[in-house]
Amino acid sequence: MDPPYARERLIAELAVQRAALLTKKVLKEIDKGTISKNDKSPVTIADFAAQALLICAIHHNFPDDKFVGEEAADTLREDVELRKRIWDLVSGKYLDDRETDALLSTPVSSEEMLNIIDLGCGPGGRKGRIWMLDPVDGTAAFMRGHQYAVSLALVEDGYEAVGVVGCPNLKLENGRIYEDRVDREGYGMMISAVRGQGAFMRRISSGGLEAARKIERPVDVADVKDLHWVEGTASSSNDIDKQWKLAKSLGIAWPGTDLYSSQMRYIALAVGGGNINVTIPKKKDKISWVWDHAGGHLILKESGGLVTDLNGKEFDFGAGRYLGENYGRIVAPMSVRKEIMATVVQFLGK
Repeated sequence: MDPPYARERLIAELAVQRAALLTKKVLKEIDKGTISKNDKSPVTIADFAAQALLICAIHHNFPDDKFVGEEAADTLREDVELRKRIWDLVSGKYLDDRETDALLSTPVSSEEMLNIIDLGCGPGGRKGRIWMLDPVDGTAAFMRGHQYAVSLALVEDGYEAVGVVGCPNLKLENGRIYEDRVDREGYGMMISAVRGQGAFMRRISSGGLEAARKIERPVDVADVKDLHWVEGTASSSNDIDKQWKLAKSLGIAWPGTDLYSSQMRYIALAVGGGNINVTIPKKKDKISWVWDHAGGHLILKESGGLVTDLNGKEFDFGAGRYLGENYGRIVAPMSVRKEIMATVVQFLGK
């Protein structure tokens, strides 16, 4: 008998693989069709097209499930030329294996594509099955050809059940991830997890799924000074100066691994390329969108990582479209977690 969520995991992995291949195709184009959203963050044709493919595949297989996605189709309804470019991408072929491709689905028209994208405008919540997705996490890094992620997660009754993160540029070097050292010959790596079943990594291919290997985290670090920090120094909403001072007070080299994408930071922590992250928002009411965390968060936990908010609370994915019940983040091995937490409490009190 198949383990729980076996079909959900399979369809999610195939959907992410197909969307990742689409983003790699866009990477080869000089003009990525970039526009700016109301919050000034960039969005490309890859964001819209990948969201359409992800939701279409899941909706085809699980028609009663709901969605929370980053993008909405309003701009595309007004911009005919942009809509055409995205439709050309969405209607293309990406998986070489016919049997595999048949498990998914593609919109039959540009109008259906817009409606599918808008399925991602759901409110989220604590009841039922909700797929949370970020079609291109780290769009600014994507535009530079650096590390970015395609993430998809199933949240059931407020708890993550399945998480899949495609990392189309991921090229591990001695277990570490570097922002600008990318896989230019292949399609990167995919990491996935099911609650209670561990986390696994495989290469992204243009056909069926490649064989996967289980992620085995290294032994806990005994000395705080031996920890490797994972940071996102480009963040404008986090208190980077305070995070640097915290690392300095602990004697940890900073920034360590520096990645723009939030999902890629989870992956770096999961695969063993880093083992500590402390994220301190500048404002207490800072909004942290669920799609920046869902999927990567589960993968980190299933790989053996320990992650909570700064108050020691588990992340609440049932609060809506953002993590309204949580403040910041701390990831640290059990062996030194008490020491890290005590220092964080001191810093937060300053």
